[in-house]
Amino acid sequence: MTKNLHLNHLSYSGYCNECNKTHSLPPDKAIPHCVELMKRLQAHCRIDFDISIDNANPKLTTQHLYSVSGGQMFGVLVCEDVNGNQIILKAFSSTHNGVWSVEGWVAHLADETKFMAIVNEGNTEIHPLTSYIQTLTKTSEEWNAKIIERKKISQKILSQLLELYEISNFKNQKRNISNAFNIKKGIPNGTGDCCAPKLLNYAAIHNLKPISIAEFYWGKESLSGLRKEGEFYSSCKDKCEPLLGFMLCGLNK
Repeated sequence: MTKNLHLNHLSYSGYCNECNKTHSLPPDKAIPHCVELMKRLQAHCRIDFDISIDNANPKLTTQHLYSVSGGQMFGVLVCEDVNGNQIILKAFSSTHNGVWSVEGWVAHLADETKFMAIVNEGNTEIHPLTSYIQTLTKTSEEWNAKIIERKKISQKILSQLLELYEISNFKNQKRNISNAFNIKKGIPNGTGDCCAPKLLNYAAIHNLKPISIAEFYWGKESLSGLRKEGEFYSSCKDKCEPLLGFMLCGLNK
């Protein structure tokens, strides 16, 4: 646990197109709270550790983090409220074993009901088309046409899903992810589902001032070998950094 406590390499930052500055948060004050969270995960083997074991949700154990699918990122944000009191927020990336929101953890950015409605409606278009494509001769004219058609449907679904993610910054500005993302290219799947955007958005809309943030990995080592349990990692470059510039803007005014 916590093998990489030489943490100078950690970065939680992003470039803001609106003010042409790079905004960042240090990890130092969040690290001890992350270590404490690791101890609780290790001791309880579940994330609903604030309630009695008799009332625990079986889906909220950490057992699945050691399966073939691998582990998960967790994050802590240290904040101050308007009275200067320290507030500690915690989040897990994406969903936990299919569960979107857990009491005591910062919630998912998107509304689950609306998200799943879009996904399910999209599947009614995608699945039959995929089945039909499998009956066609690969690289035939019709096969190519149907592949393009399926790609356009997938892009439409992704665009609809991204519209559900509204994020706030510390200037009281709101953007959906498509408008806040500072790189004008395709937005990767899963953008907005990581710990940092969840934590910063919660702080912004609840009038909390972020002081420090850190994220760590918990569970079976990733298939790539790039994620190991108990180690700290910077915010991801492809999904988080393009958002963090906007999300941190106004913090140091």
